[in-house]
Amino acid sequence: MSIDLLDKKDWEKFKKDKERFQDNYIKIMGLDLEIPTGIDIDRLKHFSNIMRGYIFAAVEAGQSGHPGGSSGKVEQLLAMVLSENMAFDPMNPKNPGRDRLVWSAGHCTPGIYSINCLIYEVLRRTGQSFSEEAKHAVLPEQLIRFRHSDGPQGHAESYYPLVDFSTGPSGHGLSSAGGMAIAHKSCGLPTKVFVMMGDAESEEGMTYEARNVLVATATDNIIVSLDYNHFGIDGPIEEALNSPYLNHWRGMGWNVIEVDGHNVLELIYAYRLARANVFDNHRPTVVISHTYKGRLYGTKENTAASHGSPVKHEEYVEIMKQLGFDIPGIAGEAIKDIEVISQQISKDDEKYILEKLEWGKQKIQTESNLVKEMVTAIPTRPFV
Repeated sequence: MSIDLLDKKDWEKFKKDKERFQDNYIKIMGLDLEIPTGIDIDRLKHFSNIMRGYIFAAVEAGQSGHPGGSSGKVEQLLAMVLSENMAFDPMNPKNPGRDRLVWSAGHCTPGIYSINCLIYEVLRRTGQSFSEEAKHAVLPEQLIRFRHSDGPQGHAESYYPLVDFSTGPSGHGLSSAGGMAIAHKSCGLPTKVFVMMGDAESEEGMTYEARNVLVATATDNIIVSLDYNHFGIDGPIEEALNSPYLNHWRGMGWNVIEVDGHNVLELIYAYRLARANVFDNHRPTVVISHTYKGRLYGTKENTAASHGSPVKHEEYVEIMKQLGFDIPGIAGEAIKDIEVISQQISKDDEKYILEKLEWGKQKIQTESNLVKEMVTAIPTRPFV
């Protein structure tokens, strides 16, 4: 029988399972979960193929980039952005009332651009009027200039939608997001700060400092989505982190939610539980997502080799066909492949995405309300 972890009775029953629920730990992996109202899992799986298509086509066009981590994070992005978990308005992507998303894994820009392409292609098709330049929106046809000086950049830049801090060097994104979360909470704001982070970067010393500080400051408005794929740029993370990985978070006082990172339903629940602060202990939360680096990227799947290099053209064509895209597959003409990918976005897909974007827009508070909350929280500070 399926369980709804957001239902009070089901939640109380779940908490009695000591293998799955402990003081600061929840294991969702493998649970028979009830699908929340309004969520279409099959459609989200369809979107995951489209996003991976954009990711692989971008890397093929640029003949460089980072397909491994990008492909591994697709379901995390869908559960976060298009499943009623994030306050975000693509027509005003830098609205001060939005939730924040920091890419500590700043090299995973093909993933960033894939969700951008999906969202803004739908908005364009449905007659929404917007300036790509003003919003720095990334559209599918722009992927052919990936990592060129006049195209989408190879590392995360904060002017893009769904990117709230410029990142790249391993490890510093968590510290940046932590400072952002502390600032927003201290001002009385309801902002949630999401962090996309890789497991290999948690080797970095600055991430340990950040984890300590965020527990000590009771920063419970930060949610780290940790891509646990066991590989860094040049090999297994166990070469540097050979103690039980969850201890690197639980032992430092973090709340941990463990999920299958390619199960979008488990991820939806994980983010909703984290948003609701179900642990009720004023501590930050990490969602440990068990994933495959280079998910569905042919022979490079589940290898460190997928980190920063493309497959050969012939294998790329086969991968795309296995994803369901009957592409021309002509070397040097990725734009034709991208057109095939975009054609798989149906009218029903458009409707679904618009509904989820409207939910995110409605969760954004007005600037006047934000100011009132700040005045209440910090009445002695002058406002300019």
